[in-house]
Amino acid sequence: MNPVAKYFLARTGLFAAIAVPLAFVLNLWAALAVGLLGSMVLGFALLRGQREAMIDHIDAGVKRRKEEKERLRAELAGEDA
Repeated sequence: MNPVAKYFLARTGLFAAIAVPLAFVLNLWAALAVGLLGSMVLGFALLRGQREAMIDHIDAGVKRRKEEKERLRAELAGEDA
C-alpha cells in the first residue's frame, strides 16, 4: 500500500479513536478539537516510522520527476542523454 495512504489512514484512525469516545462525554465540537490535538501529539510520537516512509516515498517521486525533466530538457536541447 502507498505509504502516504497508510499514514493518512493511521492519522485518521488515531483521530477517530480519540474523538469518538469523547463525543459521548463532551459536546461534539470539544470532542473534535481534543481529538485533533491529541492525534497531532500522539501521531508525532507513534507514527514516526510511517511518517518517515511517507517522506521517503514523496522524495523519491520528486527525484524521479526532476531527473525525467532534466532528461527531457537535454533531449530538447539536442544533447545525448
